[in-house]
Amino acid sequence: MRLSTASLPQLPADIARPRYERGAQAAGIVHFGIGAFHRAHQAWYTDRAMAAGDRDWAITGVSLRSANVARQMNPQDGLYTLTECSAAGNETVVIGSVGRVLVASEEPEAVIAALAAPETRIVTFTITEKGYCRAADGSLEPFLAHHGSVYAFLEQGLRRRRDADLPGLTLLSCDNLADNGRQLERLMAEYLARHDPELGAWVAAHCAFPCSMVDRIVPATTAATARRSPRPPGWRIRAR
Repeated sequence: MRLSTASLPQLPADIARPRYERGAQAAGIVHFGIGAFHRAHQAWYTDRAMAAGDRDWAITGVSLRSANVARQMNPQDGLYTLTECSAAGNETVVIGSVGRVLVASEEPEAVIAALAAPETRIVTFTITEKGYCRAADGSLEPFLAHHGSVYAFLEQGLRRRRDADLPGLTLLSCDNLADNGRQLERLMAEYLARHDPELGAWVAAHCAFPCSMVDRIVPATTAATARRSPRPPGWRIRAR
């Protein structure tokens, strides 16, 4: 059995599932780098928030290059299972906060449209230190930033928002970088200074770059961990 909206009623009774109408939730978050950490923490918290009554915070995930996660999750309607392991035993839940996963290298227009959508309010990032395209002195490395980085997608999405008279966005780095929000703000400003200074001024006035603290890791699911649990395909492990 493959996990999907249609197969949810067939899951064992001890597996919790989304307690909200997924199809009624607009996508309020675009997330770049939808790996294990994001699925086990940010997407989990977002799922809990919508279960508690918050609305329109569904996540559009974006993989910059690899299509692996999209190929795993899209056939499952964005659903996946998360298993939390502790001394008391294992607890498995179905996470419903991710609506779809886009592969930026294959569908760039869809990524830009998601960023420019009126419903989008937050863009989050777990793209690892390498994804920020920094040179040895910490400045932006222009060649790397110009070729398939988040900056080009943000530039185009934010330009569409400005031109449509939409609000700016909260751009939230969740990577393990000191002062990650300040670093993203500075690097984005350097990119726009080269490509569109007028847009750079709009971003400075209308977008927020909060800092965050990262103090967790999440082990990747392996064949060995999958064999330890008689759960449906698509499960993930959350470190406690």
